[in-house]
Amino acid sequence: QNGLALLYAAEPLKADPLLTKSSVAANPFAVHGAASPVCALVELSAFETDIRYGAAWGLGGTMLAGHLPHSATLGDLGKDIRAQVPNPNTRFYLMLPDGETPVSPLQVEQPLAGLM
Repeated sequence: QNGLALLYAAEPLKADPLLTKSSVAANPFAVHGAASPVCALVELSAFETDIRYGAAWGLGGTMLAGHLPHSATLGDLGKDIRAQVPNPNTRFYLMLPDGETPVSPLQVEQPLAGLM
């Protein structure tokens, strides 16, 4: 949230690939405390050819759906969802079906296959 914060971070954090400017800009997930919309993942299923999902966006529960390759990550899912909403640059909270807390921006590389 503060573009200068990394200047004062410990050296190992400065080298973290998830914290580069391009990675942060591409990350679809909101950080804790940000005023951002919520999206609830309501279905995640593996098929022979791909992984398919269904999600409810915002308080109105607008239904979104899509499919991703078996190699997809939570970050890929977030980007696919974000491409379907009115403001495709917005960061959002993604709630998983069993979730009590939203997906962290640091989970972008977690494989979707591990959630099923």
